[in-house]
Amino acid sequence: METLPASWYRDPEAYGREREAVFSRAWVYLGHRQHLRRTGDYVADEVAGWPVFVVVDDDGALRGYHNVCAHRAGPIVWDGTGSCAMTCRYHGWTYRFDGGLLAARDFGGDESALRDAGLTTVAVAEWRGLVFVNLSENAAPLAEWLGSFPEVCARFPMEDYVHHHRAGHPVRANWKTYADNYLEGYHIPLVHPTLNRAVDARAYEVTVHDGGRLHRHRAPARDGAPTLGEWAYLWPNLALNLYPDGMSIERFVPRGPARVDVTLDYFFVDGVSEREAQASVASSNVVIAEDVAICEAVQRNLDAGRYRAGRLSPKHELGLGAFQRLIREALGAPTAG
Repeated sequence: METLPASWYRDPEAYGREREAVFSRAWVYLGHRQHLRRTGDYVADEVAGWPVFVVVDDDGALRGYHNVCAHRAGPIVWDGTGSCAMTCRYHGWTYRFDGGLLAARDFGGDESALRDAGLTTVAVAEWRGLVFVNLSENAAPLAEWLGSFPEVCARFPMEDYVHHHRAGHPVRANWKTYADNYLEGYHIPLVHPTLNRAVDARAYEVTVHDGGRLHRHRAPARDGAPTLGEWAYLWPNLALNLYPDGMSIERFVPRGPARVDVTLDYFFVDGVSEREAQASVASSNVVIAEDVAICEAVQRNLDAGRYRAGRLSPKHELGLGAFQRLIREALGAPTAG
């Protein structure tokens, strides 16, 4: 199978098409319910350039909105987590939790003309503490989107894991460059020497499910120890790494055609010491730093203009091929041979 054209990894027009065709229609992980406990608690970030946030209303329900004031596009909340009064940070217009305008601070005119001014909603749903948003007005239920993903996670006590911290890694690359890298183990012997000493990369396997929207990674340990974890990818930009003593939730957050932020939420069960948690995070950071370095080098070569397209390995890159097929289908492009 031929790879996607190199131009799709650098062209702003291609990125604009992906924003609409992929991210405006997808259920995208935004944050965890552990940060959304009390009235006014919120999580906020971008979905491929659309600033959005989820907030807890007076009844404890989750509500999702574009983070854009109806007055002059100011932010209601800053990115990250916190607690808010639904008041624009620019001019102080205040909104109810249902998104309707409550007051236009010191407006100086007939506020009845503003009765239809309100926040634009986004769909929000929760699954086992993971909070997803969908920008589409016709979003299918989250359960349909997840497909067989819950079965992959069923044996892990995810609700018992306690959030430790969030880490962000900016990458000077297109989001697909990083996703491509995540979806194959072909590069492990050359890019990840420490990981390569722990797992048998020759037997690394990525299986594809649900029409390509779910991928499962498996790699036997070199010492013959059983594989205790589960590494799963859910289209378009979520990776969940599960273990008996914790998990990490990884997102590939596009910030434009030439940058992606890789954000990770780390969770551990009670009883894991801070020393053990820090050792686990340090090991993760080593692998991510290696991935960032190679992805940025690949992106430089994609941008240079000499490379046009390549061929995918039928042994090692079936998962990557399924991902790229979904990109083609979303953009209405013919499938490559």
